[in-house]
Amino acid sequence: MKRAKWLSVLLTGFFLLQLVACNGGTTGTEQAAPESDPSGLYTVDVYALGRASEPLRKEIEARANAIIRDSCGAQISIHYQGLEESCLQQVKLAVSTGKKVDLFPTFEMGVSVMVNYGLVTPLNDYLSLCGPEIQEEIPPEDWQCVTVNGMICGVPINREKATGRGFIYRKDLAEALGVYEEDLQTMQDLEDLLIKVRDAYPGMYPVVTSSGLARLPLAYDRLGDDLGVLEDSFSDSTEVVNLFETDSYREMVELQWDWAQKGLMMPDGAANTVDEFSMMRAGKGFGHFANVKPDKYGEATRNVGYEIGIFEIVPAYSETTLVSSMWSIGSTSEQPDKAMKVLNEMYTNPELANLLTYGIEGKTYQVLDRDQKIVGFPRGVGSANAPYGYLIWSWPNELIVNVWQEDPPDVWQQVEAFNREAHPSPARGFVWDNRDVLGEVSACNGVLDAYRNALECGSLDPSVVLPRMNQELKAAGIDKIIQEKQRQLDRWLAAQGR
Repeated sequence: MKRAKWLSVLLTGFFLLQLVACNGGTTGTEQAAPESDPSGLYTVDVYALGRASEPLRKEIEARANAIIRDSCGAQISIHYQGLEESCLQQVKLAVSTGKKVDLFPTFEMGVSVMVNYGLVTPLNDYLSLCGPEIQEEIPPEDWQCVTVNGMICGVPINREKATGRGFIYRKDLAEALGVYEEDLQTMQDLEDLLIKVRDAYPGMYPVVTSSGLARLPLAYDRLGDDLGVLEDSFSDSTEVVNLFETDSYREMVELQWDWAQKGLMMPDGAANTVDEFSMMRAGKGFGHFANVKPDKYGEATRNVGYEIGIFEIVPAYSETTLVSSMWSIGSTSEQPDKAMKVLNEMYTNPELANLLTYGIEGKTYQVLDRDQKIVGFPRGVGSANAPYGYLIWSWPNELIVNVWQEDPPDVWQQVEAFNREAHPSPARGFVWDNRDVLGEVSACNGVLDAYRNALECGSLDPSVVLPRMNQELKAAGIDKIIQEKQRQLDRWLAAQGR
């Protein structure tokens, strides 16, 4: 009852003015009726991560529509957009030109960012169309992570809602050098392994980037956008600080610079446009920093094509930005009620979820153990020629789909335990609203765009560049952002009785 009561308060406390703003001047029920489809059904345009050939996309759509036609009174059209940044860019472009976007995912982008870009239709008026799996079984603290100023901006994705940080690497190559997973206990152990890799495999980068990102293993709470953070999510401190002035950040970029001088880093890694899995699959990369979770072995092995090892550097913790990965209804949706019904079906129907996640049985995957619901590549298919983008974590509810062959049969139960047992940041549930400092946020992001990735990838000397970057951040207004974020966080903590 506590969850239902909390959600009811949100629904009744909805701000009509902001609903109007996010819907371009009309509420969800006042939208102009779209032109009718020849089938008589409303077409829900779904922007999704991943890739598929046109024939495969059409076949997946046809099978999905056979599932949802009667239950939702709608059909879907899937627009695959590659990875996260590309998908968000395409959604922003579509919305800015008035193109219809009905459903799309966001990943750790910050809820207020979605609102300030005018990308989302608040769900307050539409959650009643969903079943209890969405309305009541998602915990109140998770709903808080996707709510700003009373507006519920999306349905939290049911996947890992916590993260560890670590280093993912080619297990076969490490063991050939006499290094086993249990041997990696410290950063010095990792450096010693990377030196061995450098010397033994001169055509391979010991450390590669993820499409230009280093993904440093730090435990800070981003508080929405990295502009003002809690330095240590495992600490009780709720002081908002400049991440780039902290000792933990300085020490990590100094390490990256040192590794670069030793030939351990991919040169000019910030300019790399290829994802880390492709680099490793092609034999050009040994490993990379990444998030760590129970299904990481299966995910990485599926994408790399080789068995991987994991060195955990930061234990599992949870903060708002991790939980706020969500599926949202676009602000240009012409029938948000139909979009909500389709989203509900995507979240609760295992047949539909498996179809969207894995594609067509016999073509893009095969069932290896029907009793334990284990699936894998079909005969003749592997990571190098996979016909579908298996981004399991990107769909609304991975916990109801089949298990990939490299993961244990109980991996989804492990994910649920991982979420429960992860250390919560003291600010978990706080949602940053940056609308009063948008100018400063834009200016500071411009500074970070100029320096941050290259600094974190070991391409710039931190003894020279880090002070310069911090000086420019101050000139751009980061102190004002931190002051406003601290004010909002203090108010939120007081409301929680802390």
